[in-house]
Amino acid sequence: MPDHSEPDTALDAAADELYSVPPDEFIGARDAAVAAARERGDRELAKAIGRLRRPTKAAWLANLLARHRAAQLDGLLSLAAGLADAQRTLDGTALRQLSSKRHQLVAAMAREAGRLAQEAGDPAAEGVLRELQGILDAALARPEIAEQVRSGRLTRTLSYTGFGPEADPDAVPAPAPRPAPPEPERETERDAAPADDGAADRARRARLQAERDRRAEALTAAEDEEAAARAKQDTDEAAREEAVTAREDARRRVAELTAELEAAREQERTAATAARDAETAAKASARAVGVAASRTARAQARLEELDAQLSAASPAE
Repeated sequence: MPDHSEPDTALDAAADELYSVPPDEFIGARDAAVAAARERGDRELAKAIGRLRRPTKAAWLANLLARHRAAQLDGLLSLAAGLADAQRTLDGTALRQLSSKRHQLVAAMAREAGRLAQEAGDPAAEGVLRELQGILDAALARPEIAEQVRSGRLTRTLSYTGFGPEADPDAVPAPAPRPAPPEPERETERDAAPADDGAADRARRARLQAERDRRAEALTAAEDEEAAARAKQDTDEAAREEAVTAREDARRRVAELTAELEAAREQERTAATAARDAETAAKASARAVGVAASRTARAQARLEELDAQLSAASPAE
């Protein structure tokens, strides 16, 4: 993570802007900032911007709090000293009171971060809000994590279990390694060479220059390797978040389909009952038609018999 002691530098300005955008937009915004720096001819700035890491969703929520709720965040983190004192003195009453207050404030800050994410157009799932609570708990336990949270440029999801934060070592900025002290000249060489021997000085400078060139090449190779690793990490983290989102969408879809299936089954049961009732009614109607038809036939036969008798009894004309 870059040094933030001079917030007006071009790198700090770029970082502040990048860490304010939703994680899904980070890579595109970072690439655009790198391209802009290269167009201005500032290769060092472009390389530094390219090293900025894409934040996780939970880390982005913590950055939102640092930017938009700094006073409330400081109020929460101010509990750290009291918690540490209570733990050192084994003051159980104070520790219970402070722990209860911590849980309340952490939950409230997580809810507020959820509202900020909603306003930013990138709502956070409950699982992400729980990860944010883990970050805030870690910030209360470890001062160096609290500083990362306050910076508004957190990139990793951290948690605390009582033995330190569970995080990638890269999550905590490490100081730049001190340059190795130059090897002392061997006394035999110093004594053998005259003080005004220019050839010895030139040879020594040549050796130093060759060593510097070797170290510069090693630095370039290390930077290239780091850039490739960060790009791979960005890709993997993006894939992870996409997979989590897809899983949550699938779960919601399963719930919806389950509800639809149960509704369809209920409709099927109702329709089956109605079909059985209709079939029973149709059979009853068919029997009634048969009975009525028999009666009609008997009545027709009796009428025809009577007509025949009347015809026989009538006088012949």
